[in-house]
Amino acid sequence: MVSQLVGQYPPIVTHLQLLRIEASGMLKLALVQVPFLIGSALSLHLHGNSGLPSHSVLSSRTTPDPHVVQANVAYSFESTATLVYDVLNRVANHSWEWGAQAEVIFERQYPEYSVYTNTRKLPLSPQDGPLQTPHELIDFLGPILAKRVPGTLPIVDGDGASGDPASLGVAVLVAAATGSKDKSAYFQKLADDQLEWLLHHVPISPDGAISQRNSELQYWSDYMYMAPPFLAYYGAVTSNATLLRIAYNQAKQYRTILQDGKLKVWGHILQGSWQDKDFWSTGNGWAAAGMMRLYATFLNLRDPRLRQLTAPWREDLAKWVIEIVKGAYAYQYKDSYLLPNYLANTNASHNYPECSGTALIAAAAYRLASLRPGCEEGLPMDAINAARVAIFTKYTNHQTGAVAPVVDPLDWNAVKPFNGTKPEKGFVSPEGQAFTILLFEAWKAYTQAAYTPSS
Repeated sequence: MVSQLVGQYPPIVTHLQLLRIEASGMLKLALVQVPFLIGSALSLHLHGNSGLPSHSVLSSRTTPDPHVVQANVAYSFESTATLVYDVLNRVANHSWEWGAQAEVIFERQYPEYSVYTNTRKLPLSPQDGPLQTPHELIDFLGPILAKRVPGTLPIVDGDGASGDPASLGVAVLVAAATGSKDKSAYFQKLADDQLEWLLHHVPISPDGAISQRNSELQYWSDYMYMAPPFLAYYGAVTSNATLLRIAYNQAKQYRTILQDGKLKVWGHILQGSWQDKDFWSTGNGWAAAGMMRLYATFLNLRDPRLRQLTAPWREDLAKWVIEIVKGAYAYQYKDSYLLPNYLANTNASHNYPECSGTALIAAAAYRLASLRPGCEEGLPMDAINAARVAIFTKYTNHQTGAVAPVVDPLDWNAVKPFNGTKPEKGFVSPEGQAFTILLFEAWKAYTQAAYTPSS
């Protein structure tokens, strides 16, 4: 059995060690595969193949030597993450998928331009260091923007969605701030036109909630990751308090409309000509991670008056993210450590375990915990840690980079998830690929924050 287990994982595993692990109030014998770098260890119950005990050494944030934290977190999954991204780059083909991919590029390749940076403030300025051109980001945007229909306001075609094209808004604003003079003007015009579209050409509720659809007033949990981060970032780079308030109000109004008062998780799609009232885990991930991007944008405002203005908003956003994380992880499967495709759902064709929602909600939790020390007491960190390790070690193919099982992002009600047997469209989800990398980067930030002295 031991040899069979070892054969399932990468050659980074160098030896086996038996540890006694306390889980659920009792000592259980677990098998831990220990690599050269402590952060990459994998444990499996000897009596099952379903995942990792939530109180294992793998779930711990601690490491014996804080001076080697960077090495520990840059563990064996780094090479796998490159494969995961390669698959994402091949299969992403829709506006919102490109938006998620752009965020991956920021968080993984250009963290100083991510809103989660602790080295720069907004608006971006040479006073924090030279503004180097993010060439990989520019190269990524090139073929996407080449498909634009001239004379249209949205950055790209959104298939009827107002928010999805805006998911590329932060990317074009960063390109505008860091590119040559002629390129900067081009990218800035794209951002300006996208803002014009959202504010003046899309249905808006009396309370200021911008519709996710161009043709009717309809609210999607997915929207929170698309338009609001762009609105907040545009407000940040222009020091525009009105835009910052509009971005915050999107979260406030969408939560009011979509949240279930008892379960605290959000329904997927409400109002309009058709609805999906159930609690899609990936939709809750979009919402939680989108609100975290708002939080981080507000936190990194250069103007102290604007930071003060947004302080109570950050308190709200943190509370709302915690609501989703706790509400969603209450439904975590104990065998797979994944969340069901639809939360609080007893229909087997809808509640199969899958990685996309699991990963993005966990990523939001790690980002919040890294920016707000002490908030972990309100988060189900053991459950989140178990999910992370399971996704990295069991549900990501270390030879192909395919992440599975994942819901079909174009058919949330599909009765079976994609199985990842091939690293190509129809077998993997662009969202699932992106969210796995975002989870990895969020966890690294969380681990690093543990050893960053407080100022």
